[in-house]
Amino acid sequence: MTGTSLPGEIDVRTLDVGPYPTEPLDSYYDFQHSVRSGTALAISRLANHVVTGNDIDAELRYGTGVQKLAVPEDVKNILAEQSVPVAARNKMLFGFASGSSDFRPEPHVEVPPGSTLTTVAVMQFPDSGSAERAAAEFEETDFSVSPDLNERVQIAKYPLAHSHWRPGTPTMGSVIAHGSYVVSTFISTSQPILTDLTDLVEKVYTAQLPMLDTLAPLSAEQALRLDLDPEGIIRRVLNPDKLGVPDPGGLAAYDLRGFLHFQTDRIAAKILYADSERFVFSGAYSPTTNSYTKGVAQSFGKGTTRFLQGAILIRARDIGPAKALWSAILDAPDAKWTPPDVPDSKCAELPTNTYVKDWVCAVRYRSYIGYVWSTQLQDAQQRAAAQYALLANSQ
Repeated sequence: MTGTSLPGEIDVRTLDVGPYPTEPLDSYYDFQHSVRSGTALAISRLANHVVTGNDIDAELRYGTGVQKLAVPEDVKNILAEQSVPVAARNKMLFGFASGSSDFRPEPHVEVPPGSTLTTVAVMQFPDSGSAERAAAEFEETDFSVSPDLNERVQIAKYPLAHSHWRPGTPTMGSVIAHGSYVVSTFISTSQPILTDLTDLVEKVYTAQLPMLDTLAPLSAEQALRLDLDPEGIIRRVLNPDKLGVPDPGGLAAYDLRGFLHFQTDRIAAKILYADSERFVFSGAYSPTTNSYTKGVAQSFGKGTTRFLQGAILIRARDIGPAKALWSAILDAPDAKWTPPDVPDSKCAELPTNTYVKDWVCAVRYRSYIGYVWSTQLQDAQQRAAAQYALLANSQ
């Protein structure tokens, strides 16, 4: 055949990418193993095996916050502060907590008292013995905060669980050891009905414990040796600071379940992203809850904070699902906001109740979808162009 060959793709060197990198992370950064990095990677790995509310009950569709447990001190955000020495004494390695509700949370606003909330935390210990001791000690420590008001509760389906409630109060705390893991849950319902509380605790354990059976526990050394990017996907996300230090909300990769922890309407997100298989964060979310009451389900009542600037990279199962996802996201894009010369890109201004504008752009390159956002439109456009160029340069 005769003819003139033409480039199959644009020359990404011509795009306005501002100050942002367009080469993959591993081309300029050498990952260094450390306790901090290994712990962060282990937390993200664990999050993929922690229940969300819709795994427990379809009504609990909304996410109310997350909490990384990187050191024993972090335990005070999900349990009584007196539990910190218990975690330290039994050598807790790491953990992850996630909150859910039947009421859609609003940023910086407490969930109404009549809502049903659950906080589920999973912690890993060195072995089953330390996990069993920790579970028993967590219960004793929490019960002892108000021993004259608290009352022991037996969970029929899970007799090894340690549980108690305060009669007349619509809350219950429960903890159980499962191999090297400890699962802690705090439940809050609209009415102080003991059977409703125990039923919900049972649902938590029924959903959570089998998930942990599919996740081999890590030793401290194994956590230390975890690699940053074994699938070669973190290298492709826009990384303005050019840093390869992992963090559960800052630089991390998840499957769909792990990603859903950070979403508000988890059922809607599960449907939207059903054909996507990996999700990468770069400066995306705060992995700590907006807590106003420490150690209880209500402390997870304000949702997960998205940082003012960041990126999320999504790998769909194939090009077809990627095109479908790109078409479905961003409700109100405006053609005049499209990043100049960037194929398959669009931008929108999201509504916000603060004085800060929220510009979000989405780009598609083959089976990848990139989200970037900023408080300025031009900056968001440059980030989008840089993300597209980075994907093109990462083959």
